[in-house]
Formats: sequence, structure tokens, C-alpha cells
Amino acid sequence: MTKKIFAKKNLTHTFMIISLLFLLPFISILPGINTQAAEQTSVFDNPEYTLVTTKNTSISTKANPNETTILIFGHTGCSYTRSTLNSITACNWIKRSDIRVIFADCNFNDQENVTAYEEGYQCPEITFCYSESDSILRMMSEYKKLYDGTSGGKLPMIVLIDKDNKVQNLLSGTKSADEVLTEIKKFTDINEDGSTPPPSGSESGIENFAYGLKTIDNATVSTKADPNKNTVLLFGKTTCSYTKSTLNEIYGSSWIDRQDIRVIFADLQGASLTETKEFAQNYAGKNIIFCHDESMLNFNFALSYLGLYNQTGGTFPFIIYIDKNNKVQCITLGPQTAEDILKEIDKLPINSEVTPPTPTNPDSNQKPDSARTVSDVSGLKTVSSTAKNIKLTWKKVSNATGYIVYQYNNSSKKWVEKAKTNAVTYTIKGLTPGTAYRFAVKAYIQPQNGKQTDSKSYTSLKTATAPNAVTFKVTPKKKKAIIKWNKIKGATGYTVYYKTKAKDPWKKLKNTKSNSYTKNKLKSGKTYFFTVKAYKTYNGKTYTSSFQPKKVKIK
Repeated sequence: MTKKIFAKKNLTHTFMIISLLFLLPFISILPGINTQAAEQTSVFDNPEYTLVTTKNTSISTKANPNETTILIFGHTGCSYTRSTLNSITACNWIKRSDIRVIFADCNFNDQENVTAYEEGYQCPEITFCYSESDSILRMMSEYKKLYDGTSGGKLPMIVLIDKDNKVQNLLSGTKSADEVLTEIKKFTDINEDGSTPPPSGSESGIENFAYGLKTIDNATVSTKADPNKNTVLLFGKTTCSYTKSTLNEIYGSSWIDRQDIRVIFADLQGASLTETKEFAQNYAGKNIIFCHDESMLNFNFALSYLGLYNQTGGTFPFIIYIDKNNKVQCITLGPQTAEDILKEIDKLPINSEVTPPTPTNPDSNQKPDSARTVSDVSGLKTVSSTAKNIKLTWKKVSNATGYIVYQYNNSSKKWVEKAKTNAVTYTIKGLTPGTAYRFAVKAYIQPQNGKQTDSKSYTSLKTATAPNAVTFKVTPKKKKAIIKWNKIKGATGYTVYYKTKAKDPWKKLKNTKSNSYTKNKLKSGKTYFFTVKAYKTYNGKTYTSSFQPKKVKIK
């Protein structure tokens, strides 16, 4: 792809930046401007503003009586904002019931873009808000005016509001979770130690983006690093010969099934789910996560990564190398061999303080047959997840007699054997809907008249069951339909869909944590189909319930 094409695609983004620069004299805040870093400690009455969340609900900046509010103004492309959110989303106090965190994007990003940013962080404790107008910029400016005598500072701008609706402090620039907590402790009694110090080796590289990518398995995978894996994030086109040749190299490599490497392919030219699934079939059976994107959000994500190295375009594929500390260490453009990619992976810093989980062996007293050994299982993943069943699959171990499937018991903190099987798939049944689980698989050999020998280590997997299906009611009114449903245990939220013909694809209306939704501007006398799906987000993936459609005729 040439730079010319990239520039054409990015005209809208450029217009927004020009608008932001136009507003600069009014707000005096923009990432990278090192004017006086304003941090005052005077107390002011908190102005009340209303923000629109990515779930299409409203949230007020007015304090709740029992909560400290942390209002973060920033934007998705700002490295200072990323550093701050990365720290806060990983801290201990984010889950406290007496702390409320709101993030307001001030870069005119639409709902879909900010939602992808939110899904990248996988932190339901933060409410993400957006505006395609300048309302959030002006809101931020009004908070700044509370602190006359300051002349601006770096994003993010963090407003600390106490339980009595008083603005206690305003912080600007990159802040760690511990720094924010220290400021909160100055005006409220809170017993919290803060966050874990960053691991060694985390100083090098560039702060990674957190984007939620839509996988072909109806889940969401975050570009944010897995602390146990180095990530190879590949942006390309399903129709590009260079992209295909690079994926062929990865597919045939000796390292693709290594447990410390995660490979993600993200199409950035709008290939549909069906087209991406067909493309992925060429690389079936390997640990490559394939992501589709009809809205072409991935195109903008790729531009963001290129911008880290002052690039605006180049030859496909674009390969981003992300270490276990969530730092971007390198970007390559154009086709690469498996050997080239492995050389870049081997350059990534080693995080000595984070090691892959090693479950306790329930048969640790058993000594293996020294005459024979069996390799560890690799490629463990979830094939499907329903409300009560999870189907697992893994790669065949050449000399294994069979496999042992374990389930982790959270109460006893021990692994419990679930089954033995000769197949490379197994379905765990009778599970609780909308619940997180952890499973592990070991291979074993059983010589005739000899003792069983297990593989040395487990291969473990964190996954979850989908929530129960939603029981809902659709009430037709004049030019609108009211959809209501009961709360589903274990669900993170709900997605409402509709269509006008039974054979048409479903159109998404909204994601919500509420139990009702009203669809307006419908045509009287016309028939519509509606459905509601519950979903659970866990460990970077989304699990969706089954569903039933309902047909109504609008009054």
C-alpha cells in the first residue's frame, strides 16, 4: 500500500486534528505541550456535566455520595493517556466499590472507535465516554478554568472529585496508579496499598495501544500484551500475496506452537467475517488468531502503530512486535520469513518476574518411567463455549497413549482430574452459565505392564461459559418498540439486535448493561424482528449466549 492511499483514508482524522488545534487557544491543553504542568490542591464546587457512554447511556460528573470520582480526560492516540490507563487498569484499587473511574475521550472519536479502545483494556470498572462534537473538550476547559493561574499541561487531565462533590485536585500528564492513589488519600480515608511495581525490563520500548479486535470465533482479543507471551501482531489483507506468503512462513515455522508466543492476524481492508473465516482455513490447526473488521477500524489501528515510528504507509504486511511488558519494540513492513520474525522475537526483552503458570501436579509423588518420556501438550484452546458446556482441543502428542483433562478448583486451590481420553478434543459438561473456568491437559504413556508416565508440565487455559439465553419481551407502540428482559447471572452486558426480514442479517442496535431498550423511528404497520444476546467478557475474550428472535408489528 502506498503512502498516497493511506493519506486519502486518513482525511477525516486529519480534519479532527485541525479542529483540535483550532480549539487550542481556548483550552491550552494538548498532548506533548510542556507548559506549566498544572497540579493544584485547592477545593472547588464540582460543575455538573453529562457524558454519553459507549453503551449509549448517560453518566453525570456529579459525585455519588459514597464514591470518590476519578474523571480522566484523554484520547486514544495519546501515549501519556495510554501509560496512565495501563497503570490504572492493572492496579488493585480499581475494583473498590467506593471509587468510580470515568474516561472521556476528547479527540472526537466516534462510539465504535472508543468501544474498541474500551474492549482493548478489558476493564469493566472504568466507564468509557465519547463525543463526536467538541463538548468533551469544552468540558475539560471548564474544569481547567477552576484552576486560574495555570497555563495547561499534558494529557491526560485527571480531575479528583470527593464524595461531597468537591473538586479536590487536578493532575496533568502521565500518572501511575500509585500517584493517583496518593492524591486520593490526601482527602479521603482509604486503606489501600496501590499497585504492583512494574517488572524488570519494562523500561525499554514504546507504550503499547489497547485495542479490541473482533475474532472469527465471535470473541474479542486485546492488543494489550499477555504477560506470559510475546505478541506478533500482523496487519494485512486477505487478498495480498505478501500477506499470504508471510502467513505461510509463520504457519510452517518451528516456533508457531510455542507457548510464549501469541500471533494475531488483523485484516485492515474490510474483509467480512465469512471472507476472513475462509482465509483462516488455509492456516487451520495452528495458534494464529484471525480477526475481521467490516468497519475498517483495524486500518486506523494500523496507522496508529505506524505513527509510533513516524511511518505513514508501506508494503503489507505490517508486523508489530509487542513484549510481555506491553511495550512495542519493533515494526517491520513487507513480507518476512519465519526466520526473520523469530530473530525479532528473540530480541524482545525477557521479563524475569513473570513466568507462565505452572499448576500443582495432583500426582506429584508419582515417579515417571525413566525408560520413556512424553512431550507436553501444546495448542490447547476453546473450540466452543455454550451456557453449560466447553469444548477443548489440543495438538496430538506423537507417542502419547492418551490425555488427562483437569479442572482447577478455586475453593481448594487444587487441580481435579475430570477425564481421560484418547482423542485430542474433550467437552466438559454440566458447567455453570456465565462463569470463568481454568482447565489443563497433560499427555501420558502407558506401557504394557508398566507404570503410567505423565508429561512433565500442564498446558493450562483460562476460559468461560457463555451466559444463559435472554428471555425478553417486545412491546409494539406507535412508531417504536420497547424491549425488556430479566437480568442474566454472570453476564457482563447485553446486545440488542433487529432486522426487517427473517432472512436478513441482524443489525446491532447497542450494547448495554441495562435491562431494557427502546427502538424509536420505526414505521407504523411494518413488521420487525428483535433479539437480545447476553455476553460475558473474561480474560480478553467475549462469550455470547444463544438467542431467539421475536417478531412484532409496529402500531
